[in-house]
Parts: sequence; C-alpha cells; structure tokens
Amino acid sequence: MSALHIRQMMPADIPFGMELKTLAAWNQTESDWRALLSYNPDGCFVAEWDGRPVGTATTTIHDDKVAWIGMVLVHPEFRRLGVGKALLKHCIAWLQQRGVPCIKLDATPAGKTVYVPLGFRDEYELERVETTASADGGVQTVTSDVRAILALDCEAFGVPRQSVLQRLLGEHPDLCWTASSPSSSFHNPKSAIRSLSGFLLARPGANAWHFGPWVARSTETAEALLRACLARLAGQRIFADVPANHPARQLVARHGFVTQRSLTRMWLGRNDWPGNPALTYAMADPAKG
Repeated sequence: MSALHIRQMMPADIPFGMELKTLAAWNQTESDWRALLSYNPDGCFVAEWDGRPVGTATTTIHDDKVAWIGMVLVHPEFRRLGVGKALLKHCIAWLQQRGVPCIKLDATPAGKTVYVPLGFRDEYELERVETTASADGGVQTVTSDVRAILALDCEAFGVPRQSVLQRLLGEHPDLCWTASSPSSSFHNPKSAIRSLSGFLLARPGANAWHFGPWVARSTETAEALLRACLARLAGQRIFADVPANHPARQLVARHGFVTQRSLTRMWLGRNDWPGNPALTYAMADPAKG
C-alpha cells in the first residue's frame, strides 16, 4: 500500500470522476460532481497509485450532525488492491476528526461487505427502480416555496440540508412539484410552511432522469406528485431510490416501475437524527442522502 496516496479532490479532477462513473454505469453528471465539491470542498478525495489517479470518494455534511459518504469509485484496473477501503477509512477519519457524530451511506451489496467490518449498521433497505414515464393526467403544478420545502424536508430527513435542496431548486426550478392542504392559505408565510403536505424534485442524469427527494404526508399526496412528475417527463427514462418496505414501493409498481438493484442505508456512530422515514417516498441521491 506504500504506492497509494490520497489527496483532496479539485475541480480539475471532475473529468476523471466522470470517467470512473461512466465505467461503473452510474447516473451522475458533471453538475453532480461540481455540486458535491461545492458542498464540502475539503472533504472530497482522489486516490493515486504511483501518481496515477485511480479512485474517488466524497463527503457531504448536513448541519454538522450527519455526514454522507458517496461516489466511492475505483478504476477497474486497480480493484481488489484495497483502494476503496482506504478511501472509505480516509473519509471516516476525516469526518470524525471534525466531530461529526453520525456518518451514513447507501451501500450496494458488494460495498456492504466492506462497510460492515468497519462498524456500519443497517438502517433500512432501498430499491433503485426505473420506468419510462407516461403522462396519465397528473396536474403539473410547479412552485418554488423554498422555506416550506426546507421545513418539510428537515422533518423527514432529520437535519437541515439547505445547500443541497437550494442547489436543486436553483438549477431545475421547473422540476419541482408541491402539494398543499386544500384549506390552507399561502398569503401567510407561516401558514405556507404548516400547510405543505408534500414535494417532489427531479433532475437530469447521464443515463436517465432521477427524481428525489420525494416527501409526502400521505400516499394520496405522494401519488399526485408522482403523476405530475411523470406527465412532465413523459417518454423519458426515470430512476428513483425508494424504501423497500414502504407504501412507496407499491405505489411506483402501480405506475410501471421495476427494480433495478438493491441498496442498504447504513450508519456509523450515533444515529440520533433519523428523521421520519414514513414521510420519505424517495431519497435525494445515494451520494448525499
């Protein structure tokens, strides 16, 4: 392992990150890499072997309480040499040195074999699902009520993640749908926050559109949001990461989604901010929660 060196990732490394994600057939775009670097520029890393870049890993910290490890990728020619494990340990040590009490990630079955010996524990199961969208009468109501979205997302996720959501809303304002209580008024800002009953965000990906977070107080609200999204993206391939044992799984199945692969949400440290998983119908992104 003396040939291995881990350094901070820089914007100039994004083409290398894109090469790795393409080799792995992942869905991230250059914009996703730039976003990850903007959230935590000191906490994204590149592994080099004899001076050659061979792997990546990123961290995203939410409210100094919960951090996410993502984009752990290793070039195929350098797998099974301990590069991925070294990157993971480097991320964990970096986050622990900064006092982050809870570290999470979304693990593939292969990755889970690495994470469990390091102390990660299962939180719940996820499924990556996909379909080709078809318009089925959804009402396309788009809004950018940012404060209400941030408040509901914090309730569902457990901690604020303002930078992530504001970037998604800023880059793709036409791919945001919200649902509100019929009796509520949006003239009062505080009433708007209380009245929001759900939201769904979407964004373009390299291989398919991806939607999430998808948060709702009821299955009826969740379905109305899903219909709006499918109508907007009719004819397009779509991915989402949904909880396996949740009404979301049956809901997406009714709309033609099929399972692509499984994931496990895992945590290390203190899982003191689990949020309310019942509200979460789809995750934002395996790379950042």
